[in-house]
Amino acid sequence: MMLDKWSMRLAKSGLWLFLFGLALGAAIPYFPSPRLALAAHTAAVQSGVALIAFGLLWPHGRLAPRASMLLSNALWLSTYTVVSGLTLAAVFGATRLEPIASGGRVGTPVQEAILTVLVIGGAVGLLAACAGWAILWRGRAPE
Repeated sequence: MMLDKWSMRLAKSGLWLFLFGLALGAAIPYFPSPRLALAAHTAAVQSGVALIAFGLLWPHGRLAPRASMLLSNALWLSTYTVVSGLTLAAVFGATRLEPIASGGRVGTPVQEAILTVLVIGGAVGLLAACAGWAILWRGRAPE
């Protein structure tokens, strides 16, 4: 099976996100909030693996070219957005979005606004992209 442009982009994006997650895991003790760094590390590694899986499954979905382009870009951009938000939360050492991991510490209003846009916006985008892919999935043609 030959991977197309969009499936390759998903797989490569997943590999880079996975590698970022591994590096983040090595740096956990150095963040102001190690528990938030652990959350970012876990999200990055899991999202990276998910993107690689999407990339490998992508050609089997038989999506129209435009839908394939839109949904694949939405998937990798959304995962990167969520992981960026969680990583920034670990750097800030606080967020209202993860009260258990942050130990109840809250960032400044500007920090909280940035984190809310990144994490919630990325999560909504990811949910929409996954739902779109599930709806448009047509399965593999009989051989």
